[in-house]
Amino acid sequence: MNKTYNSLKHENSLYLRSHSKNPVNWFSWNEEILNKAKKEKIPIILSIGYSSCHWCHVMEKESFMDKEIAEIMNYHFINIKVDREERPDIDKIYMESIQTMGINGGWPLNIFLTPNQKPFYGGTYFDKKNWKNLLLSVSNAYKNNKKEIEKSATNFTKSLKKSEIDKYNLTKTNEKINKNYFDNIIENLKSKFDKVNGGLIGSPKFPMPSIWEFLINFLYFFNDKKIKNHLSLTLNKISKGGIYDQIEGGFCRYSVDEKWKIPHFEKMLYDNGQLLNLYSNFYKITNDNYYKRILYETTEWLKKNMIDPNGGFYSSIDADSEGEEGKYYKWKYDEFFKEAGKDYKMFGDYYGLNTNEDESTLNRKYDDSSFLKKWKINKKEFFKKLDKLKFKLIKKRNKKEKPVIDKKIISSWNGLTLIGLLNTYEATNDDKFLKIAKKNISFIRKSLIKNNKLLHSYDTHIEGFFDDYSIIIKSFIKYHEVTQEIEYIKIAKKLMDISIQKFYSKKEKFFYYSSKNSNKLIAKKIEIFDNVIPSSNSIMAENLIKISKIFDESEYFKISENMLLNVIKICKQEHSFLSNWLNVLLNYRIGYNEIILTGKNTKDSIRKINLKYSNNKVILASEKKNNMKLLRGKLFTKKINMYFCKNKVCQLPVNSMSELNKLIEKNNILN
Repeated sequence: MNKTYNSLKHENSLYLRSHSKNPVNWFSWNEEILNKAKKEKIPIILSIGYSSCHWCHVMEKESFMDKEIAEIMNYHFINIKVDREERPDIDKIYMESIQTMGINGGWPLNIFLTPNQKPFYGGTYFDKKNWKNLLLSVSNAYKNNKKEIEKSATNFTKSLKKSEIDKYNLTKTNEKINKNYFDNIIENLKSKFDKVNGGLIGSPKFPMPSIWEFLINFLYFFNDKKIKNHLSLTLNKISKGGIYDQIEGGFCRYSVDEKWKIPHFEKMLYDNGQLLNLYSNFYKITNDNYYKRILYETTEWLKKNMIDPNGGFYSSIDADSEGEEGKYYKWKYDEFFKEAGKDYKMFGDYYGLNTNEDESTLNRKYDDSSFLKKWKINKKEFFKKLDKLKFKLIKKRNKKEKPVIDKKIISSWNGLTLIGLLNTYEATNDDKFLKIAKKNISFIRKSLIKNNKLLHSYDTHIEGFFDDYSIIIKSFIKYHEVTQEIEYIKIAKKLMDISIQKFYSKKEKFFYYSSKNSNKLIAKKIEIFDNVIPSSNSIMAENLIKISKIFDESEYFKISENMLLNVIKICKQEHSFLSNWLNVLLNYRIGYNEIILTGKNTKDSIRKINLKYSNNKVILASEKKNNMKLLRGKLFTKKINMYFCKNKVCQLPVNSMSELNKLIEKNNILN
């Protein structure tokens, strides 16, 4: 294996192609190279990353471009590169293997495998010296202690293969899901609140939208002022910090420090889609125009940078440019103040620039009202000046080398963004957001759903994983909720049936992450825990309930109920990592409100309903009779008829929003 042969230049993945000029003999993950490792009994280096990952770039430049290190890797190992965004199934398995070894996970992920793909050691980023020493050490150990390594690898693999159901004791309990159950969880969460900087205590700080979505839902039902105040603090601090692009909008991956000031600069689609949803939900609750501003800015950033001409959304923007992390986003003191002109002191204060720093990201330490009062300037005049400055700064920034955009279009991440845009449309009642959403869902339908299956990403043959199915189904349900275009809820149901067929385990009573038809890996995983993106099983649990209501299909509800009842105990123990499960559990326990609209002007009524926050609702509307079960026996008159139903029991129709809201409020009770 000492002859240089790098096979990555023809790959679809930008990340893989970026390693095609390495002197390392890189291969993609495929049956041919895996069989070669088995046949020749050569250990494997599996290196996993993604295109916008800063430390992935660093390790490539330091180590994988080094000829001496490449020779060691080529002589002793078979080297496989994987894009975690292209093959999340592989990433999930081997990330868990590292954690099983007691090593903190992250990317780049570098794992040593036996020839039959069993992991025996690994880590994340290694500098050049440590990577070289590790290569030699592992090679020597494998040569001289092969039996011990094989035994250790077999034990790690046994742990990976262990069912999540057994591992976390996911079984039904007698514990009641009542107000006290949620109160205990809420109090525990409150103890972790960072009361100064927002979010949770500690650093680095990730936005973690699903935690705050759960708390918004709890706030909606129980009007907890402490939660409202902390949500306000958190969302304000995030959007005023360096993690948010103060010039063009859009959120970075996370903050290195506890104050949200110093970002890790890559911008991921899945963060921005979810944060659109989060900010629009809080805007529905508060009606504070500050959050509305964030929605418009972030959407403009998406339009400018992340949309394919056909309507799909790209996956990410690199952290690095000109060989430096964050170069594109940082400002030199003199550079900024030259653009600010005579108002340099005011804007320097507004963006928290420090003359002692060579370069800095822009942060805001004031709320608008306090700042305007301090500088004795009226709101209209200030924002006129600010808009002019932003225009000049954007023009100046555009002269720099731009970070690379990974134009991979991933189904699940597009679904998250579609949901965020639809919710933003509901919150603002501005058709511009719906227009973008319509183009995106049209793209998903035409380009990502092929031959009765969902693709993982555009322009690949890789079938969707369970998170792709669950999130796209959720986005299509949301689209139907907003537009009442019946064809999309029918597609959602069809994808649901495919999901049950391809992913559902009757034995485990959960859904596997990979389909039964996918290439076999060393373990089959069930995604339970919420990460930055909620777990696919928790998302599907809610999808099942909503579609069961719309189509009156009790079997869907039974599947969801089993899932929910099996996580009650672990949700209480690990609530920070199961917040979306808690969200669905709360809605399940209070019950989903079925709102059925018939007669004239249903579209106008839908808009009014969706302007207000409500996470536990299903809407079905029609001005004419059709074959939907829920519409049978309903009145179709010249005036609007609003039916409130719960658990298949419908109240008499009402004709006004105030009457409907009273019924909703009356029934949103947790006994």
